[in-house]
Amino acid sequence: MGGTEPMGNEERHGVLVGWTSQELGSNVMVDLQTFDRASWGTHDTPDHTRILMTRSQAAVLANHLLKVSGSLPPPRRKRWLASLLD
Repeated sequence: MGGTEPMGNEERHGVLVGWTSQELGSNVMVDLQTFDRASWGTHDTPDHTRILMTRSQAAVLANHLLKVSGSLPPPRRKRWLASLLD
């Protein structure tokens, strides 16, 4: 989509090929790099979708992705008092 085209409700299918994130104070900007189905075989540059979300939304999304992927979240670090009592 170009900058002057109206946004429609079209459904797009593609493949995720990369991502980056940037902390912006209390928010996180995630840049998803994708290829649409029509451009999978070409050597075009990927599309970029930038999503601004709160840190809370980012944590919920991360936990959801861990769950659906069958992975376990990293173990919680012990607080300093608990580590003294061990």
